[in-house]
Amino acid sequence: MKTIPVISILLFLLQTSVMAEQQLYLAVGGEQRIDVYDIDSSTGELTKAHSLALDVNPGAMCFSPNHKMVYAFLNHAEKPTVVSLKRKKDGSLTIAGNATITSRPPYIRTNADGTVLLTAHYGVGDVNTFRIEKGIVTSEHLDNKVTEKTAHCIEIEWSGKFAYIPHTAPNKVYQFALNSRTGKLTPLDPPYVDGPETGKDFHAPRHIAFHPSKRIAYTSNEFGGGISCYEVNKNGTLKLVQTLSSLPPGIEGEWASADIKITPDGQFVYVSNRDVTARNEKREGADTLAGFRIDGETGRVSLVGYFKTEGFPRTFTIDTTGNFIYAGGQLTGKLAAYKINQETGELTRFHTYDVGDNPIWVMTTDK
Repeated sequence: MKTIPVISILLFLLQTSVMAEQQLYLAVGGEQRIDVYDIDSSTGELTKAHSLALDVNPGAMCFSPNHKMVYAFLNHAEKPTVVSLKRKKDGSLTIAGNATITSRPPYIRTNADGTVLLTAHYGVGDVNTFRIEKGIVTSEHLDNKVTEKTAHCIEIEWSGKFAYIPHTAPNKVYQFALNSRTGKLTPLDPPYVDGPETGKDFHAPRHIAFHPSKRIAYTSNEFGGGISCYEVNKNGTLKLVQTLSSLPPGIEGEWASADIKITPDGQFVYVSNRDVTARNEKREGADTLAGFRIDGETGRVSLVGYFKTEGFPRTFTIDTTGNFIYAGGQLTGKLAAYKINQETGELTRFHTYDVGDNPIWVMTTDK
């Protein structure tokens, strides 16, 4: 019998362990569950590993800063809830706590040290903060700031000192200083920055993302489809410096951009474009992901291209290696997987997964 060298066995075990070193978490909004997939980091292929059944539809999610916890909004009719979910070693989730919050947020995020949960409330038009104790979100309400309706997202920049809330209808990004000890928000001066000119398409900031190494932020612009670039001043205030359409020239119909994500190395940024023109048996929609290259000196963006995706891509994520994108189609119940060309930023779809009704939130992390 042929003997397999010990070194070969060790190399095989090492390769096997590396293959599934990442995981993808998907909130299936229409089927009351959160699914967990192992990611083969060499190919990007997904393998469903776990599923957590819930008693109501999930919505927005985020990780704790150490990624040991997942927080998810649960759309209970009478008491909006954020559930705290502990990640086991295999990536599966167990419920560690439930907190009743004040209204229904389309976006949630923790502060830098994981002691405060921040929520943006679209219909009400305000921002709230809640205490996190030992990794568990509580119902202790720390602060409320009224802004305007259509508060769509809330994100923290690198230092953890400032919070930003894009608002689509008033075409503004509200900006606050955040006290992480008390959870209090203080409006900056000015309290908001205007988005792109409303006389053109591609205005109405919806989501915001921060460059990993530059004092630059980018918003997806919902109305008409677009992307904007902002300089981030040392006092936390934003300055709008560039806006581009995220749609092909001359395209017809009605469009609304949604999510925005930056590769971990800061080379490329992507925006999801939802085709909101009426669909029928003769028109399936032309939803896309638009890619842009980020200038290494200025942080400004230039177009890479447009890449067809599943219907109504509200959510997408870039894996931790920066090699793959996964985009959820709310209308098709599918997750489109793409390889990112590291030289050009172009996307090549290599698989499409049936994931269930209304994939509403997706995110990835190391295992």
